Amino acid sequence: MISRRQNSEQQLMRLAAQRQLYATAKKIFGWQVFVGGPIAIIGVILVLFHPPAKIYVASWGLVVALCDLFWFTPWQKSLRASAARIQEAFDCDVLELEWNDLKAGKYPDPELIKKQADKYSEWSKDMPSLENWYPSRVDQLPLYIARVVCQRTNCWWDATQRRHYASWLLGLTVLVFFIVCSISLCGEATVESLLLKGILPLSPALLIALRQFSEQREAAERLDKLKEHCGAIWKAALAGKSAAAIGNMSRNLQDEIFENRRKAPPVLDFVFKRLRNDYESDMSYAAEHYISEAKEALKL
Repeated sequence: MISRRQNSEQQLMRLAAQRQLYATAKKIFGWQVFVGGPIAIIGVILVLFHPPAKIYVASWGLVVALCDLFWFTPWQKSLRASAARIQEAFDCDVLELEWNDLKAGKYPDPELIKKQADKYSEWSKDMPSLENWYPSRVDQLPLYIARVVCQRTNCWWDATQRRHYASWLLGLTVLVFFIVCSISLCGEATVESLLLKGILPLSPALLIALRQFSEQREAAERLDKLKEHCGAIWKAALAGKSAAAIGNMSRNLQDEIFENRRKAPPVLDFVFKRLRNDYESDMSYAAEHYISEAKEALKL
């Protein structure tokens, strides 16, 4: 049963490990924002009182951009890939899907899972519970149908939080850009002043924010398409397609879910916690809806 398997000690450790890896990636992103944002703003203010410093402030922006390209971003991608593989191991065991070596690569090492899970336990008291990752009531359905409900829930939730996060990020970026440009033009409203005092120092933060916005929106759009594909699998299941055929379709869908997890940047914890609480009832309602629909269509 899905509810029993997902709450076993092994599976909860896997969820803790993937959250810890994502948390580390978020910290790296936080440092990117800090050195490219607040420090850049301080540099802009410094130039107002000491104009010769504008060359150094502009150079700082270039250094941060290079660090982002060659260090911060590759590091984050490596952490995301490890977290995605651990999440895939969880899904494969809980939803009884075969591991796809061609897509997911090497099975995650138990030592890595133990180490990361232990780290997570040290600070995770305020995080949402890892138990009942998928709605427990899906146990009322045959596994091949319950699996589709879980996959759809996964796609819907992930797309929703990413779309909200992208909108928030874009609004904050526009606000900060407006403030910095206004400060940089104080007393010297020239194109050179705007470039050296405002745009160049802030360019790393702007690039990071715009890249995050673009990647979050792209991830949400991919998930919307996967959710639509879940709908197609669901219709096929209710129309009487064989359990084996639905299982193969779910395995192919899971490959794309994994690929999206590997590519998509993480969502900051405060956004995740707020939206998780707000949308928990929505996810439960949707699951109940599909359970009732399956029972009626298949006379369960």
